[in-house]
Amino acid sequence: MHVRVLAWCLAPLMSTVVLAAPASASRTMSPFDAVDQFIGTEMDTTQNKSNDAYGNTFPGAAVPFGMVQPSPTTYKAGNALVGEKGGYEYTASLIRGFGMTRYSGTGCTGRYGGYEFPTIPYAGDLPGGVLPVNPSTDVKGYYLSFSHANEVSEPGYYKVALDNGVTAELTASTRTAVSRYDFPDAGDSTLILDVSGPNNRTFGSEVTIDPATRTVSGWMYGVDVCDVGNYYKTYFSTTYDQPFASYGTWNDGEMVAGSTHAIKSTTNVSVDYRHDTGAWITFADGARVTAKTGFSYVSVANAAANRDEEVGRARFENVRDRAKRLWQEALGTIDIGGGTDEQRIKFYTALYHALLHPNVRDDVNGQYLGYDNQVHQVERGRHFYENLNFAGSGWDMYRSQAQLIALTFPKVANDMNQSIVDMVAQRGSWAPGNARMQGDNYQVVLATLDDMGATGYDRKSALASMVTTQKLPATTTTRSDGYQYFATGMIENRKGDFATSRVLEYSIDDFAIAQFAKRLGATDEYNFFMGRAQNWMNVFDPVTRHIRPRERTGFDRSFDLRVRDDGAGRGQFNQSTGYQYGWLVPQNLSTLIAKRGSVAAATAQLDVLMAQLDAGAYTQTGNYLSNQPAFGTPWVYNWLQAPAKTTDVLYRAVSEMYDTTPSGLPGNDDQGALSAWYVFANLGVYPAIYGTGDLVVSAPMFRSVTIDPVDSHRRIRITAPGVQNGKKYVAGLRVNGKQQSASWVDAAFVRSGGRLDLTMSATPGAWGTGAKDVPPSYTDGADARNNVGTTPDGQGNLGSMDLSDWSFSRGGLAAAGAAPGAKLPFGATGIEFTWPDAAPGTPDNWIPHGQRVDLPNRNAGSVSFLGLATNGPATGTATVVYTDGTTQPVKVTFADWASAAPAGNTALVTLNGRNNANGTTGTGTFRVFATDPVALDSTRTVDSVLLPETTDKGIMHVFDVAVS
Repeated sequence: MHVRVLAWCLAPLMSTVVLAAPASASRTMSPFDAVDQFIGTEMDTTQNKSNDAYGNTFPGAAVPFGMVQPSPTTYKAGNALVGEKGGYEYTASLIRGFGMTRYSGTGCTGRYGGYEFPTIPYAGDLPGGVLPVNPSTDVKGYYLSFSHANEVSEPGYYKVALDNGVTAELTASTRTAVSRYDFPDAGDSTLILDVSGPNNRTFGSEVTIDPATRTVSGWMYGVDVCDVGNYYKTYFSTTYDQPFASYGTWNDGEMVAGSTHAIKSTTNVSVDYRHDTGAWITFADGARVTAKTGFSYVSVANAAANRDEEVGRARFENVRDRAKRLWQEALGTIDIGGGTDEQRIKFYTALYHALLHPNVRDDVNGQYLGYDNQVHQVERGRHFYENLNFAGSGWDMYRSQAQLIALTFPKVANDMNQSIVDMVAQRGSWAPGNARMQGDNYQVVLATLDDMGATGYDRKSALASMVTTQKLPATTTTRSDGYQYFATGMIENRKGDFATSRVLEYSIDDFAIAQFAKRLGATDEYNFFMGRAQNWMNVFDPVTRHIRPRERTGFDRSFDLRVRDDGAGRGQFNQSTGYQYGWLVPQNLSTLIAKRGSVAAATAQLDVLMAQLDAGAYTQTGNYLSNQPAFGTPWVYNWLQAPAKTTDVLYRAVSEMYDTTPSGLPGNDDQGALSAWYVFANLGVYPAIYGTGDLVVSAPMFRSVTIDPVDSHRRIRITAPGVQNGKKYVAGLRVNGKQQSASWVDAAFVRSGGRLDLTMSATPGAWGTGAKDVPPSYTDGADARNNVGTTPDGQGNLGSMDLSDWSFSRGGLAAAGAAPGAKLPFGATGIEFTWPDAAPGTPDNWIPHGQRVDLPNRNAGSVSFLGLATNGPATGTATVVYTDGTTQPVKVTFADWASAAPAGNTALVTLNGRNNANGTTGTGTFRVFATDPVALDSTRTVDSVLLPETTDKGIMHVFDVAVS
């Protein structure tokens, strides 16, 4: 089997590596020809999804994972939500210019990133040798009218014949944009260089013109996408193949003909200097000018070196041809057999969009600017990648795009993981700056890629950093409200900031850490983080059987799950409703299904969600499949023993939500996450258990699929004969020739490659419908203690008992007889408790959600519980389980820890004072209670006790359960 190698534009263009032919041998539309860059460029204003109702993609020139994406940016007067886009709005009639970089699929209306150093070809007169209007005063006067009929776009190339008579062409290598401007025969030929004109605010820029070498260079300092406080500086160096007839610069209101330099800069990041500084250069009338622009985040010298190394003296056509070959190779990593032209266009356009990001950040000399603002050197043969998820810490990427890259570009996946490790070392945290989305999802990205075979990086450092940063006292975590989450396993709804969905996201983060630790043999870390991976149960309300916001006094059952915010305007679910987020427990879906009532009950609930596939997030019971939290919901049917329903939903989605028109992407592509989801929906497999490489099997939408990755011998072949004739349901599966009824394959299959041969049927059958056929649910940690309620004196930030940052003093407890591992006899009852032997900062009690407490198998006359309530009292029903399978309910009530013992409680431990997270000590008397013993059937042997599924009013805490 051949190894397919993608050239990375690290050598001069004239020494191009000869590439293998694409894997596709189809006689139908080729993968390259099937890409339509205009899909996703038009916003659908009829949908109730704000600016999220379109892909926010762009036509332009780029190579896979390239640093630059030279492309047009449009402008449309009127509604800024539609017209003032950071990329390309298809209904616009004006082009703002041709910029250097793009983020594909961003949201953040009015705060889009990218578009550095835009160039505007101007064919008008220059009265007095200067531009007729200063761009700092009215740059819109230079915007360019155009018609779609005069555009040509394909991967790596864009062309438009503008209404002013200029034809602009764009192509690219990894770090260099090559542009060609063909001016009309009559009139001036001028290029306006809006050096301070990116999409977001700028705080400084500089431009220098060197007529002798026909070079213009400079830099820009500004703020990145979403304007959340991530600042950056970029550099450029452009050479032109024609001499300058004249030139000049502008700086604020002053334009100076013949000037070769302009600068405006400040360290004040509250200003906006957009369009304040720039230059123009004029060529002979009717000129045809080729510009080669090197780009760098390190220096102008590196930008020039990038240009000279990558394109040198190569002609525009050479660069375009090479970009085409790179895309043919990249798109050829997945060969789909058959399909209509429309199907192939949608599929390969999605694959194209998914491979635009992340982006090479290092220059040709290996230098890159790290997250510590120091210049680093990447290891030879590797790349440092950025934009793994703009402003999101991997929130979008971890659910689809990372896995698609692992399947098609395993070397890139390895470098992504090493880039994450390097980023963490440089920053000391797991977020790439100020993240707009919540969660340490880079941990999920890394753990997932690792399980899929991307292990060629410093794995030990990655795990060590995860363990160090994601524990109490939460001083180095980037998870908002991490202290409360680490201590109590929940985030109370009053915190807002999408508190409830953050608990779900953080649980997935912890699951990923646990699985990663297990692979590295770190058993203690695995156990610790698997306990936290089950924290989603703390926001599952067993009364209403839904994920629900929780207050310190109980669940908010008045919350309308059709919305995102509560009545006080506090966000509970990020970009989604409670119904949509209510299924985001990919690590333990079988338990979620059981808690929802049963397979039948959960199926009925999921059917309601799927009645509308893409309803948005505004007062809806339907789904929102064009947004990331809902990505995995179709495959939940596999856990519900109904894989045919997964197939039905996916077929509906690809036909109802996606088409080949400019509005054919139903939501922001978010750097390719949505497009990657579409690819998986068609492939018939999906990485539904985030943090692992396990693949859930649905049904391919093509008769055959071959995944033939770059730089790897690992090939995956999927066959589904009959799909083209309407046989869309799986009736049987052979994995590497072995019959299998289970509807999933594990990560070992991904790592080694192999065959999935499916037997297809026109009607649903029995395949995958057995109780043992469902994909795995990871239940370890479900019974673990989940609250840290005791802290050393002066270190109150190592725990929290009551969600108000108060905890028991471990020293005070020891003095009262409750040292770790100490025995606490309960008077003359014959019951003896054991105080938890937990290290500081680790869970020492249960907040009940039905955990099983194993007891020594023996006959017993009574049972008692050691604990308390906070913001209480709290009452619930525990269950004693006998070894013969019979059970006995036991009512459990605890008083608030600040109250005297009521009837039914005995104060077994009493302390004066308590610790606060700020390091101080508070006054008052606080207690740990034992419940009055409840008689048991002494003729039976006690096996275990199930703690209450829920409690009323306050929050119950259980330190131990004991029998007489």
